[in-house]
Order: sequence, then C-alpha cells, then structure tokens
Amino acid sequence: MSLTMLSKSVAVSILVAVPVLLTVPVPLLAAEDPDQGMKMIVAVVTYNLPRRATLGDVRRAADRGAQKYLSLPGLLRKNYWLSEDGMRAGGIYVWESKARAEAFYTAEWKQVVTRQYGVAPEIVYLLSPVMVDNTAGRIVTDAE
Repeated sequence: MSLTMLSKSVAVSILVAVPVLLTVPVPLLAAEDPDQGMKMIVAVVTYNLPRRATLGDVRRAADRGAQKYLSLPGLLRKNYWLSEDGMRAGGIYVWESKARAEAFYTAEWKQVVTRQYGVAPEIVYLLSPVMVDNTAGRIVTDAE
C-alpha cells in the first residue's frame, strides 16, 4: 500500500470514527446534584458602568478597597477586572462556600458599592469543584 493510499485510508477512518465518538453518551456533570459536597464558589460581580473606565480607575478602586479583603473569612481569592471596552468592571471572588459569599454581599454592601460605582452590582454564582493554584503550586478541590 502506498503512502498516499495509507493517508487516505487513515483520513476515511477518522471521518467515520468522529461522528460515532460524538454520539456516544457521556455522563454530564450538570446532571449531578449541584450542591452535593460543594464548597468552593466563584462569584462574578459585574458593574455595567455609565461611562468608560480605565485600568487606572480600577487600580485606584483597588487601592481604596483591596486591604479589606485580606484575611476576610471565607475568601480565598479576589481579582479586580475590567472589560476591554471599559464599560464593565467588577470582581471575581473565590469563596470557600456560598454561605460565606452570601454573608458578605449584604444589602448594606450593595448600597455602598452602588453609591461608589453609580450602578447596582450583578452577582452570578458559579460552582467550582477544582481550582488550579499555580501561585501555591497545588490543586484545591471542594473535598478539602
């Protein structure tokens, strides 16, 4: 068999196998009980800003407020973020539990940040069963 014929044979085999692989049922993680054993939660807080912000604006906001997040019970990480167009900003928080996150995002907190940024925050919670922490050189799971 020539190399060309072999290449065509391999290509045909791949083309035949791909649809079969795509139709094989795979257990979906979403079908599991989403709260069973879950500890880590990611909260994405978003402000849809009334005017464009800059990285300097975000840095100044962090300078004013980042210290209060150090040693905050239940908070594992916080990242300040800004969209490329400057029209959305916020924080990405990794909490040890949803209860800790909800205890932080009180009505009073929402009033303070609404006054500070001129718009109310939107909060989306995401389940996070595993976090790769390259700064500590370890993988953290919700079972810990």
